[in-house]
Amino acid sequence: MGLSVALSGDAILNRRISTCEDPGFRYLMERFQDADIGFTHLETLFHDYEDPEVYPAAEAGGTWMRTAPELVDELTWAGFNMVSHASNHALDYSYGALETTWETLDEEGITHAGTGRNLAEARTPTYRETSGGRVGLVSMTTSYTRWSKAGEARRDMQGRPGTNTLETHYAASPEYIEIIKDLALTAGHWITPGGEGEWLLNPPGIHNTIFRFIEDETVEGMQRVVDEADRDGNLRAVAESDRQADITIAHVHTHEWDTDGDLSDPAPFLPPFARECVDAGADIVVCQGSHAPLRGIEAYEGSIIFYDPGDFFMMSDTVERLPARFYDRYGAGPDTHPAEGMPGEAFAARGVSSMFSEDEDSDSDYGDRVESPPGGYFSGRVIGNLVPVCEFDDDLSLSSIELHPGYLRDSPTIYKGVPTRATGEKARDIIEYVDELSEPFGTSISFEDGVGRVEL
Repeated sequence: MGLSVALSGDAILNRRISTCEDPGFRYLMERFQDADIGFTHLETLFHDYEDPEVYPAAEAGGTWMRTAPELVDELTWAGFNMVSHASNHALDYSYGALETTWETLDEEGITHAGTGRNLAEARTPTYRETSGGRVGLVSMTTSYTRWSKAGEARRDMQGRPGTNTLETHYAASPEYIEIIKDLALTAGHWITPGGEGEWLLNPPGIHNTIFRFIEDETVEGMQRVVDEADRDGNLRAVAESDRQADITIAHVHTHEWDTDGDLSDPAPFLPPFARECVDAGADIVVCQGSHAPLRGIEAYEGSIIFYDPGDFFMMSDTVERLPARFYDRYGAGPDTHPAEGMPGEAFAARGVSSMFSEDEDSDSDYGDRVESPPGGYFSGRVIGNLVPVCEFDDDLSLSSIELHPGYLRDSPTIYKGVPTRATGEKARDIIEYVDELSEPFGTSISFEDGVGRVEL
């Protein structure tokens, strides 16, 4: 019978979408509604602000995310039945909102992975049965606030709720190690030697917030490296899903980039790890979260790796309430006290409202105020997103991939941050740009009849 999987990137959703009649939007939704598995990354939390134990965290992933619980049926209407949840926003409103998010998704019957009551639960694959086969999901994040990392349980101590992480450290040349130590000394950081060639840095008195640097003579300068414990643990989870399911999706939420390139280039540690996920049994690897918004695609060993299909719903600037800390960070104007600021004022000051606008007359200086990465978010040469539809044949081998190009609308407000289908030259530009980004991975993408097709 075969099996189909439709995929998208970030879903930051806080308004109803089923009311949208735009034909281009409806076309994209049909890709998910017609597929056996409709997958998205849920980068928000379902909660009411006054729910028990729902407190804004001291540090969030930028905007403190919130979606009204009654909007969960919008995901079902759209065709999403499987979501990843590991991200830098998973603990924006502490453990209470994490709990209400699980309850809301479970009541709606949406399969989710990537967060849990302890590390084992957050890392364990989840499964969904379809008429064509069983699909497993493992979700992890390289970008997170340190306290949001799920904790391991012991026989004499319960674990800690949180997100499944793929932690990284720095490998650095001997010269860079000395520079780092000098900077840490000047900044008043605690400096402790670890194993051979290893240096641990932490703020004074905060001895569990560790910045780990390992001397490596083969490295020029400094680069991030995946920690072995998280690497091995996540690869074991992928292998377990491969044993228990017919199709396995491995998801990595990641904001890091290649500092020798720009935001459209994945961090050097990501492609090798994504290939390791395939070697462990993943049929689809979805990396997302860069807000570049697009990155390349790699066909590898009969599987497919998406380094970022782009943001799908981007409603972060219509969150109804925000904690005082947000106004402290981004400001609501020089004369506005944080206790009196309104969300729209702060978003306008931050520039987020127009960061993905294609209006050349926009007066936003957001990109000019970001020194690294150059231009900040949504700085790619072509702005858009993709809905990949992966078809698996009767023996559940990947047989074809169609890429349906889209982009985020900027107006009117009901459509703001909502995707619509790209057509004509706009569609061609998006697909040809992704083909260009995929060339370093040895993958070609053709443009036919308004969609992209990955050459497998």
